Amino acid sequence: MKIKKPKYFVSARNIKAQVFSVALFILWLLFIPFSGNISAQDSLSYRNCIEIGLERNYSLKMIRNTEQIARNNYKFGIMGMMPTLDATGVFSNSVVDSRQKFSTSDSVRIKDNAKSNTINTNIALNWTIFDGFGMFVKYRQLHEVLDMGELTTRLAIEDLMANIGSEYYKYLQQLKRLKTLQYVMDLSKERLRITEEKYRIGYQSKLDFQQAKVEYHTDSSLYLQQVQNLEVSRIQLNRVLALNPDTVMTIDENITIEYDIRYDELLEQVLNNNTSLQIAQQKQILSELDLKLINARLYPVIKLSGGYNFTKSEAQAGIFERNRQTGWNYGATVSYPILDGLEVHRQRKNAKLEIENSRLNLENFEQEVLSDLNEIYLAYQNSIKLVELEKQNLIVAHDNFDIAMERFMLGNLSGIEMREIERMFLDAEDRLLNAQYQAKLAEISLKQISGRMQEYL
Repeated sequence: MKIKKPKYFVSARNIKAQVFSVALFILWLLFIPFSGNISAQDSLSYRNCIEIGLERNYSLKMIRNTEQIARNNYKFGIMGMMPTLDATGVFSNSVVDSRQKFSTSDSVRIKDNAKSNTINTNIALNWTIFDGFGMFVKYRQLHEVLDMGELTTRLAIEDLMANIGSEYYKYLQQLKRLKTLQYVMDLSKERLRITEEKYRIGYQSKLDFQQAKVEYHTDSSLYLQQVQNLEVSRIQLNRVLALNPDTVMTIDENITIEYDIRYDELLEQVLNNNTSLQIAQQKQILSELDLKLINARLYPVIKLSGGYNFTKSEAQAGIFERNRQTGWNYGATVSYPILDGLEVHRQRKNAKLEIENSRLNLENFEQEVLSDLNEIYLAYQNSIKLVELEKQNLIVAHDNFDIAMERFMLGNLSGIEMREIERMFLDAEDRLLNAQYQAKLAEISLKQISGRMQEYL
């Protein structure tokens, strides 16, 4: 009877193909050129990646352009308080057939193809000197909009730095796990070699040899899967840095975690420096300015005007053959809204409600930020404890693994027992990497929520 191979069985030919693929990938990592300004000899730290992202990220560039628009509006906003000066000029010609009868006599004057031309130029100056202080409110609004634009850019920078940190340390986590799986796969290969030698001399059964082969194939499969995970993580890091997807970089493999972040300091910094809270405060200020702008419509508007006019006309038919006029004009206009269908009253009531909504939104947002702070700080404390615990676990797991390997080589430990200890070692390494990753993310989140992201630069 022919025995069917299990679905998870990997032939020697398949494993050779997998190993060959891994070798090609490693060669590609070693020799592929870097894109952009990154050198193959550089070891990029988290700070280096932040600098690259701040320079190249497309979304951040667009947000900075929006901030510059607000800056331009504020820079030229003062001109809204200044007078306006307009110049106009009109030149016209005409050709007419004229028949004129004078009232003082019976004579008739007939002129065919009579030409006439007129030149009219005017310079007008207009200046609103009082509009209920509305012009000052508008200028203040432009200033507050600029402040909000700067805060929005700052928030985008903080989000980008946090996103870079997440992708950077995820890539580092995947890289460290790949090296661990490489180590485990090499040991499985060595164990397979030992088991094969023992099987040939009759010291171990074929079942032990087949089991060692399956385990080696399994470790090789895990290694290949991790190669793919590392590639995906690398591409995601390149995406957030706005680098070519093919860019390969060497990164600093040290995960430095700050262990002495204090809650009381964070609380004060959150209330004073949190960017999202400051944006909510700016929205409240803008809603108050909207009410002031509506109140300005209850005052009279005073405008001054002046100008100079020059008119010259020539006509072959008409009373005057030539006419020329020059002179100045000036005056003042006062306007006051007496009845507007209670439109201002309606807008004032709505503006007051908008101010109340802005205040409630600020208080609600402040409560949410403080809740987030407590949750993140709790996760940070727990992750720090887990890192220290998993470091000790890994030391023990590594020692057990070395002892078990020696016993296995001496024949005092079965393959199944060796495999279990190997799995415990790999799990301990994974837990430590995950604890370090979570601790670093919690640290970055605490820096972000307290407005301290600039410390990474």
